[in-house]
Amino acid sequence: MQIVFYTSDLYEQLMFFLIENFPNRDKRYLNWWLKQATDVKKELLNRTFLVMDADKIVACTTASWNKIKIYGQEQEFYWEGNTIVSKVYRGKGIGRMIYEQMGRYSERCTTGFTKAAYDIQPKIIPHLRSVSVVFVYLFVNRYFFYSLYEKMLHYRLEQTDVFYPSVIKIKNMQFCRIDSMEQMVFTPDGFWQNDDIEIIRDKSFFLKRFFDIYKKYVVYEGLLKGELVCYFVVRLAYYKGFNIISLVDFRYKKKDYMNNIDKAVSKIAKMNHIGFALTLTSLKKQVLSFFPIVLRTNKKIYGGTTFPGEEGECSLLITSADSDLDFVYYS
Repeated sequence: MQIVFYTSDLYEQLMFFLIENFPNRDKRYLNWWLKQATDVKKELLNRTFLVMDADKIVACTTASWNKIKIYGQEQEFYWEGNTIVSKVYRGKGIGRMIYEQMGRYSERCTTGFTKAAYDIQPKIIPHLRSVSVVFVYLFVNRYFFYSLYEKMLHYRLEQTDVFYPSVIKIKNMQFCRIDSMEQMVFTPDGFWQNDDIEIIRDKSFFLKRFFDIYKKYVVYEGLLKGELVCYFVVRLAYYKGFNIISLVDFRYKKKDYMNNIDKAVSKIAKMNHIGFALTLTSLKKQVLSFFPIVLRTNKKIYGGTTFPGEEGECSLLITSADSDLDFVYYS
């Protein structure tokens, strides 16, 4: 068995392997993820690789590239995703082969470790350290009984059933719906938080992640006295039989604006008689907060990185828009 770096001529074979091993995942998602591996610069393709037994794919790991700022220096990095070993070949040391190959790269980040991977990888991959834990937050409003009723009826909303107002006013902040890339306003360098380590949110990210994609996402930019101070992205999702509004992504110039974002998301849910909203993020909030009601659940999602730096956890703002969280944890 040998490791082979992915090239576009292996697309059909790898796609078949992924569908065979992830039968419940949307084929459009797998296709979108492979497109990210194909579109990057040629010298970066070797972060998506396969384990071959003769001419048969028996394992793989795929990569989606983005940019990050680490202590003021912008660089490329990749999210690892869709790492899988065929059931027939498990227990034969292939997992170790993959981890050892990953260990050669210092720009890797991943989230959504299985418990086994979380225990094994630090023993094999040099300098692997944890990233901020991702929490699952549940928004609840007065329509939760209505949502329970819909669940009992197995009623699933369509994208066209959801109304997104063009303007949402929360206190002295105004959220304006963005219907095209031409309407978007970006920060000069694509960064918002002024954190030591921060993932970029620039034009290329929005195009790839929210506009040139098979799902419908709705972007809102938050204005305070005419100045852009935050944004958030939502979509209709389906989670454990419930129709929900998913808060997929957000950024703000001041953390104080997060409550306004939460209120705007809750307002969208209530306008559509949807009793729940959900978000996955490493931003740690209270276990229970009110106005709106937001509950931090017991679910924790762990990850790791090989970014160079100090020992200990790598503090990083992560949302559902990063890695494959938005595609894997709900539909």
